[in-house]
Amino acid sequence: MRGLNNGTGVRTAPVVGIIGGLGPLAGSHLYERFIRLTAAETDQDHFSAVLLSRPFPSRIGHLSGVPGVESPLPHLVAATRSLQSLGCTVVALASATTHAYREDVQERTGATIVDGLRATTREVAARGATRCVVFCTAPTRRRRLYEPSWPDDVELHYPTRAEQEALNQLITAVKSGRTGPAEVEALDELVSRYRNRGFTALLGCTELPVLWSPREPDATVVSINDAIAAAAIAAMSEPAVLADAEQLN
Repeated sequence: MRGLNNGTGVRTAPVVGIIGGLGPLAGSHLYERFIRLTAAETDQDHFSAVLLSRPFPSRIGHLSGVPGVESPLPHLVAATRSLQSLGCTVVALASATTHAYREDVQERTGATIVDGLRATTREVAARGATRCVVFCTAPTRRRRLYEPSWPDDVELHYPTRAEQEALNQLITAVKSGRTGPAEVEALDELVSRYRNRGFTALLGCTELPVLWSPREPDATVVSINDAIAAAAIAAMSEPAVLADAEQLN
């Protein structure tokens, strides 16, 4: 099998890099989903991964034009280069809003950065959704980051102003480490409200899947973290990436 060190049976290449800290719980949750969605039976079957979690300037603040908030772009470039120096051949951003900077980071570093938004909208289409409500940050919504890759045959909806404010509060709660029953129940209530009206719900901010743990699989809910993780796994398995990784070894 390519990507395995035949002398030890341990997979040594390629390596995925996850830029966390966007916020931290979202990064750790994305890493967990990457592990859980990898087809592996033993420790040795898993891909190597580097989770780089560090504080970044507020993407929400910068994109919203808050005075004094610097651009996170130079910091994202530096983080990506750090991951490249550690042998990472694929990079995943643990944030939907941060995808506003994705192409600029990719251009400046030459890194293969997973397009998590496109992966997520493809998953919406794969579910056979006809109407979908997008739960995301206000800047993601305002800048229509999901819309360039949105499926033509799926109606795109956003929450009401009051619901958006409730989502903003939930996202802030997760960033501050509050993921208790009250926050879980609040998200479940929002999802149920739209599910009962025939909508698929897209958990389109990486903080929100942290609060989503249904007892049974729910085909009416799409998680951006699962979509990014699956796309990263697919990218790691591409022949070009495997060849580049083997050259590094």
